[in-house]
Amino acid sequence: MSSPSGQNNPSVSQFLGSEESYRLMVDSVVDYAIIMIDTEGKVASWNAGAEKLKGYRPEDIIGQHFSRFYTTEAIEAGLPDNELRMASEGGRFEDEGWRRRQDGKGVPVLYNASVYRDEQGEVIGVFAAARDITERNQTAEALKKASAYTRSLIEASLDPLVTISPEGKITDVNDATEKVTGRTRQQLVGTDFSSYFTSPEKAREGYEKVFRDGQVRDYPLEIRRQDGKGVPVLYNASVYRDEQGEVIGVFAAARDITEMKRAEERIRQQSREIMELSTPVMQVWQGVVAVPLIGSLDSQRTQQFMERLLERIVETNSPVALVDIMGVPTIDTQTAQHLIETITAVRLLGAQVVLTGVRPAIAQTLVHLGVDLSGTITRSSLAAGLVVALDMLKLQVTPTTDHR
Repeated sequence: MSSPSGQNNPSVSQFLGSEESYRLMVDSVVDYAIIMIDTEGKVASWNAGAEKLKGYRPEDIIGQHFSRFYTTEAIEAGLPDNELRMASEGGRFEDEGWRRRQDGKGVPVLYNASVYRDEQGEVIGVFAAARDITERNQTAEALKKASAYTRSLIEASLDPLVTISPEGKITDVNDATEKVTGRTRQQLVGTDFSSYFTSPEKAREGYEKVFRDGQVRDYPLEIRRQDGKGVPVLYNASVYRDEQGEVIGVFAAARDITEMKRAEERIRQQSREIMELSTPVMQVWQGVVAVPLIGSLDSQRTQQFMERLLERIVETNSPVALVDIMGVPTIDTQTAQHLIETITAVRLLGAQVVLTGVRPAIAQTLVHLGVDLSGTITRSSLAAGLVVALDMLKLQVTPTTDHR
């Protein structure tokens, strides 16, 4: 870049001539367009970076008005003259926008301009540096799209999602979190995560465990809604890190298990109803209850049977319970132990058990197992056991006389 600049403005030429080494350095810069514009708005200096960005060779652009770099709309709006005036009056100007290349294509640039002066301090032009920010804008747009995509995934989740800072503060939430808590995102962000649970201390222990261990799975909590209602949830959470691998927060997802809890309760209720049907406790006489056992006795069934029998003894104030094992196919050590425990529990209530339905095979098995039933009355049939029960109550069944 040489003589053409001096032909247009002697002051600029003198300035440039006194800075020959500086000009050589500027000419070597290819990533930035470095341009000098005189007070009339004409290009006085043009480096290799300017040629790369704008497409003009020095001989084609030096001496031309810098408005060539602007779009038709910008020229009609007076933008070039306005920017030159602001740079001249303010001493510096910054802008970001589209500039036009020689081939007519637009290019986004970051533009900085400042005035330069002669030895007397008079403004003799504007020094401008421009950088192509196409790649930066593409990167920013890609990040924007990635952020929007990530946000859409977060919002698409039906489960409450929340991010938590190392200080335990909420940094972000999704729409599902707003709905379950009854609070807006603005109300939630920046507040203490643990304060939205029926047990704040347990919630605090939960996210501290995540920071300590890296994650938690199926951590039970109950969210406290704004209306005071509790929502049972299971939290799954893990830490997330920055580019250097440093932990910067916790990402937590809560699964509302309200329906699961209701389903579990329905199953328990149905189990109780089935147990009552399969092991009915009937009051067969005033002061006498009877339990016909059918099928195998495992620990769970024995526990339910025992609870049901004890409840009915108390409800009916019955001093005698008939436990019929005619329908129990086999007796092993565990089943025998369950029976002994039931008999002992009944005795603690002040009642007596009459064990009925003891078949010969069952009797032999009990003897073989060494089960001691010496303190328990046994009978081979339920009918025989009922006679014993009535006798214990000092009652007697007498036939009625037919007066026909």
